[in-house]
Amino acid sequence: MPAEDLHPPVAGAASPSFIETFMLRGGELIAGELHRERMLRTLREQGAETSSTFLQSLLSTSPWPEVEAYLTGKQILPATTYRLTLEYSLAGLSAIRLVPYCKRTIRALRPILLPEGFEYSYKYADRSFFERVKAELPDDEEPLFVRPDGTITDTSFTNVLIETEAGYLTPARPLLRGTQREGLLRAGLIAEADDLTLSTLRSKAKAILLINALLPLEEALRLPPEALQD
Repeated sequence: MPAEDLHPPVAGAASPSFIETFMLRGGELIAGELHRERMLRTLREQGAETSSTFLQSLLSTSPWPEVEAYLTGKQILPATTYRLTLEYSLAGLSAIRLVPYCKRTIRALRPILLPEGFEYSYKYADRSFFERVKAELPDDEEPLFVRPDGTITDTSFTNVLIETEAGYLTPARPLLRGTQREGLLRAGLIAEADDLTLSTLRSKAKAILLINALLPLEEALRLPPEALQD
């Protein structure tokens, strides 16, 4: 299903575009409140005015009228899981994309050193850096990004969990604080650790799990430590 532009682009707009990706299952948006929190935080930290129509719509008790109107015109199969992506900026919601979700098969993780000062703390629509890195890898390999100090962060599309004897650990400084990760932290099902390195994974991990909004803990991509390449 193609993107639908809801508003024309604003000429000369300085605000970058962001995306928010939801799981749509059984016709319902999953973890909508966590997604709304992140969108609100992004807008506020990017300088949105309190009077912004878009910001005020997200603060309302029913924040998704344009999304609901869009979905009303689509044939949503109850047994199908969909990836619903919203693209937005300070100017408002600009596009909606809906596609059936297909879970990837990942065989290996390839450590990739991040450039000094690289930042992706907001879910920017521009993902060209990740796309360039992935283009150099086989389809069944996924980059595992490592900071210059040796600590691991995320893959190109997931947060990372490490299953250890003490439970599930996740990097304290991910590239992006995902909604699935946030929900698991709030529920006390995972814990942050600020010293997770490649050697930690090789020596302590029982398994490496990849999670995101479409990969909850019980459906995470689960890899053995041996999947980590040299």
